[in-house]
Amino acid sequence: MLMLRTCFFCLVSLLLTRSASAQQAIVTYAGNSGNETFYDVVQLSDQTFLVCGYATDLNWLPVGVPTAVLPATGINNGLGTSKYGYLLHLSSDLSQILHILHFPQGAVEDIRFIKTSNAPGEPTGNLYISGNTLDTEPNDGGYFIAKLDNNFVNGVPTTLSWVRRVWAEGYPKDYHPWDVNGNGEIYYILGQSHAYDWAAIYCLDASGERKVVENWRTHWKVAGGEWKGFPASAYPGGRDSLAYSGIVLKAWGRCDLRSWTQNDYDLTEPDGNGGWKKGRWPLDVLYDGPCDPNNPVTNSPGYTGYSLESCCPVYGGSSIVVDRRSGDLYIGMNMKSVGPTGSPDFEPAVIAMDPSGALRWWSRLYHEITPAGDTMVSIPDQYIDGLAIDYSTASGVNTLVVDARCHGNNTENLWEGNVIAANPSAQGFQNNFTGTNGNIHISWLGKLRLSDGVLLHSTYVAEYAEGTGALGAPLADPNLDGWPNPNSGWPDVNTTRLAKNNLKVTAAGWVCVTGLGRRTITTANAYQKMVKPGNGGLSCWNSFIRVYKNDLSAPLYSSLIVGQWDTLT
Repeated sequence: MLMLRTCFFCLVSLLLTRSASAQQAIVTYAGNSGNETFYDVVQLSDQTFLVCGYATDLNWLPVGVPTAVLPATGINNGLGTSKYGYLLHLSSDLSQILHILHFPQGAVEDIRFIKTSNAPGEPTGNLYISGNTLDTEPNDGGYFIAKLDNNFVNGVPTTLSWVRRVWAEGYPKDYHPWDVNGNGEIYYILGQSHAYDWAAIYCLDASGERKVVENWRTHWKVAGGEWKGFPASAYPGGRDSLAYSGIVLKAWGRCDLRSWTQNDYDLTEPDGNGGWKKGRWPLDVLYDGPCDPNNPVTNSPGYTGYSLESCCPVYGGSSIVVDRRSGDLYIGMNMKSVGPTGSPDFEPAVIAMDPSGALRWWSRLYHEITPAGDTMVSIPDQYIDGLAIDYSTASGVNTLVVDARCHGNNTENLWEGNVIAANPSAQGFQNNFTGTNGNIHISWLGKLRLSDGVLLHSTYVAEYAEGTGALGAPLADPNLDGWPNPNSGWPDVNTTRLAKNNLKVTAAGWVCVTGLGRRTITTANAYQKMVKPGNGGLSCWNSFIRVYKNDLSAPLYSSLIVGQWDTLT
């Protein structure tokens, strides 16, 4: 049988097309006795679907399915494990495989993500993929990004228009942080996370070559060497003498994402949820002053007491998304830090830039300075696991959906679902951390206004722990099937992680996620339900799929995708 992840995304794809009153779980399986996994799904403008992943063999394909082999020219996978990376083209009802494209066996480890250059609702544009590779750093082992020569709507692809190898370890390897704008330009992160060597964000032009970005602040010259400054057109040798630009995600010898002047460093601005933050740039919090690009220093601590962790000068870039309409760029990352008492920590940041690379806004997702004026630290580790654009106006405006995660809990953590300055009546399905389990990872979803990063909605995603007490009263909504209300009582929760960089947002603003949890809340319309704690059965660790209302106040659909288990033992 196929791996369980296969049907996650088939379920997601069906739910994306159905109204709240007509949800129906249609599950499509593929595979045989080998290992097969689906990683991503995209619906094309002709209503058919593309699904990508890997398989150890292709013997499960029906006879007669049109098949094409993609060339692997330019892709290095010298340490690979003999897998097939593939694209399945499925009919609109998922009942038929229309085409399959795959790389030669062993040429890649998988196809991980599919992206198109069009905004939702527009005709399908150009088609891009990424996939994992296993090779050495000199051979750019990590992942690849490629453009296909067609998009299945106008014609079936037969080859790759271009390929870019990306050396990647840590977050860049695990998350594949890249996206495409409406002009076919790719933003991506190369390198490491929380290590010593290198990480940077680059932009590829429509031909797959690195390009100059006007207001980024590090530029590489055609003749060799760097120029640190902006705009690129101000370079004394002329803009044409610059080969390409980048955002360097490293502390030592670098000033990217830090203020370069005292005025910028001292700037105090609203934090997007009723509090305040200091510093025009998100990395200012780690340092005691601005950064001179000609003489960079990393003196700490910053104004809240945080210092850069001396072990690891490379920051952790994990997510990128681009607004297909405006070309605005959104970046998710974190920095390894040390708190005022010496405790290790990670601080998150979500950063918005315009197409020229100029900073628009940034968010910490917690209060550095509370509405009452207290300067805070947030001791839980925090991570950015995904970003997505909500192109709907269900919240009155377009929003950026953020999938964040925290490790542990403290007084100041990711913003609560019912304490939102711009939306005082807001209620998240799970407003805050509950219980006494501290050494766990739990997830969080938030919607930030695209224009300025103001928080409009949020909810934690933290499923119940096995055996927890202090459960709340049953939820009144019949679709929530009598489950205890996460916002009443004080139940223990357990580690709940959402799939990395795999948020999906519908035309109605619903947010679709897949994750791993324990006593997972399921809805009455679920494909597979979890036994409720009041019924006496035991839970198990499980994979699940969930679709939230546009305001994150409740799930419209939540189902396990897991095998059978003994609920008595």
